[in-house]
Amino acid sequence: MNKIQTCAVCALSLFIPSSFADITLNGFASIRGSQANSDGGLAPFPEFKEGEVSFKSESLFAIQARADLGEGLSATVQLFAEGRNDFDVNARWAYISYEVNDAHQVSVGRFANPLFHQSQYEKVGFAHNFSRLPKAVYSDFEFATIEGITLDSTFDLDDYTLTTKLLYGSWNGQVFISAVNDNVPLGFKDIYSVNATLSGDWWKIFAGILLTELDGAEFDQGLFQVAAPGVAAAMATGASAGDVAAFNRAIGWDQKDGIYTFAGFGIDYNDWLVDFEYSDYGVDDSTDGFNNSWYLAIGRRFDQLVVTIHTEDFAQETDLDFLDDVSHPVLQATGQAIHEGLIFREYEGSGITIRYDFHPSAAFKVDYFKGEDTRASVGDYSIMSAGIDIVF
Repeated sequence: MNKIQTCAVCALSLFIPSSFADITLNGFASIRGSQANSDGGLAPFPEFKEGEVSFKSESLFAIQARADLGEGLSATVQLFAEGRNDFDVNARWAYISYEVNDAHQVSVGRFANPLFHQSQYEKVGFAHNFSRLPKAVYSDFEFATIEGITLDSTFDLDDYTLTTKLLYGSWNGQVFISAVNDNVPLGFKDIYSVNATLSGDWWKIFAGILLTELDGAEFDQGLFQVAAPGVAAAMATGASAGDVAAFNRAIGWDQKDGIYTFAGFGIDYNDWLVDFEYSDYGVDDSTDGFNNSWYLAIGRRFDQLVVTIHTEDFAQETDLDFLDDVSHPVLQATGQAIHEGLIFREYEGSGITIRYDFHPSAAFKVDYFKGEDTRASVGDYSIMSAGIDIVF
């Protein structure tokens, strides 16, 4: 059974007789033409093709079916297709929810991984004023959806509202690692996530953290292959089996902690809009370097028109503390080289987006973004786009 057939069965399974469920259908879409250009000849992000105008790179469609089963119980399936993936359909969300009371809801199944503040709705272009959420924070992570259980809560605190999300789950899949130039199996065991948003009439502040233990045994084999010439050279110059074992423990990711944190604020006051978000994430005590990223956006609303300018930055830390227990100089140099191979990229940029709500459920956006990438194959780059975001 192919993916489209499988997803169709998932959706149709919600359409049980009306005496048992009240079905609600909604969805969203983005139809956007975009072009990326770079001095180095390589597109800055993998969904683009350098120098080509494409209506697939940033276009997507999604339809969501929610079955209200009564007495607080519901089931939700979201079918999702992106142009960059040839519009192959997959069940991005598939979960069951139960409203414990007016303040608390428990959900179990597959849903968005709440890595950052807007992760749950980052694909819904109509929900924000950018053509694309700033890439420095909102990268296309392979683990954007996970399986688990969440508790969503809302608390009224006089003039303020506090919303929280607690999550426990797991993820298994593949990630692309430039150091080995291939997709490598990786898993997240025992994901624990907490995030909260406190909001008033015209402002909000938010923060969150996700902790997980990595299942990286297969991933580590790729790192060991990369390190093999260095290990051979070290053994030829007197490194012992114990030295090599300590080195392998140092560079490996298996059973080490993945840490993702974010914080920021938003302001919507007298038609002035300000948004800021900072994130910090990586695999602790490993060859991975921690990623520090942020964006700042300032916008102005003119009736149905919103003009937004923003700047963003993505940087990676050099931290060789993971080599503290490695004494052999050749092994230290090999570990440092692998670390540098994994943190080879930083970029920054600024852009302007104009949004015009020409319909209650549709917005036309034009965008120009210009940046600089430390990779010689990219260098200075620019992205131009125009398109429509809709909800239905």
